[in-house]
Amino acid sequence: MSIAKYSCVLSSCDKTEWIEKICSWNSSFRNSSSCYGYVEIRLGKNVVIHKFLPYHIVTLSCFIELLRSKRYIVFLIIENLELKEFILNDISIKNYWNGEKLDHIDSPNSSRLNLWRIVEGKAEEYELSIHRFFSNKFPEVDFYMLKTCLAELYYNVFDHAKAGGNAFSYIYYEEVKKIIHIAICDFGRGIAKTIRDVYKDIDNDKDALLWSLKKGISARSNTHNAGFGLDTVVSALSEKSILRIVSNKALLICTKKGPSLETRMYDLPFYLQGSLIYFDLPIAGFEQLEINEEFTF
Repeated sequence: MSIAKYSCVLSSCDKTEWIEKICSWNSSFRNSSSCYGYVEIRLGKNVVIHKFLPYHIVTLSCFIELLRSKRYIVFLIIENLELKEFILNDISIKNYWNGEKLDHIDSPNSSRLNLWRIVEGKAEEYELSIHRFFSNKFPEVDFYMLKTCLAELYYNVFDHAKAGGNAFSYIYYEEVKKIIHIAICDFGRGIAKTIRDVYKDIDNDKDALLWSLKKGISARSNTHNAGFGLDTVVSALSEKSILRIVSNKALLICTKKGPSLETRMYDLPFYLQGSLIYFDLPIAGFEQLEINEEFTF
């Protein structure tokens, strides 16, 4: 018999359903006047490992972080045994909140960079670790743009999100399809709201997300950062890469098709207080390193 005061059930990996439920609970617990007690998060039998993607992991982690910051004790119930093994022993998710709050735990699986708690002052460590990981795996491939993109995204969290430390990233290389999957989530104020607070003539979240992609667009919150850096991320997308940004009540999807970039925007029926950025980068789209074996002195 459960002793949990609140039960939060995630019964499917469906993208919209998953994010909408997380957003609803985020709003309820964030605004709740009562703290302490027990909360059960249950992942149903249909939440299975082959459908459990980086954006599931980072949104779940942000939700757990919110609950822990409110002094709730969290019970994570995972019905699928294979997924339970992965979450508890590969991600080692409990160790991010048991005792000392750890920022990162290495995965036993060499294809995963595992979960990172995004902590200010450690961006360079994250970038170097990720660059080293993929450069060792593919020594002939140039990952400089990946390193640059991640730097911009991490600084975006530090400089603009005001998330109070509630931000996570997860990176996974899918061997079969040869795609790098990256997800970064924070439960801050959100890119769209940040833009609209500064640019008062923008009156909806869709236009705010589109505006955030423009070069040099800034929230004016930090002098070392000229803008959100999202223009750098978009310009680095290679063939068949897909970038998705969910923030506040809007979704923006950018798909690279040949020399052109297809951009689509949608209103959402729910509100994400924060930002979720996740993208898929095919390895084939990265440039090859140029190696010059002749040296002249």
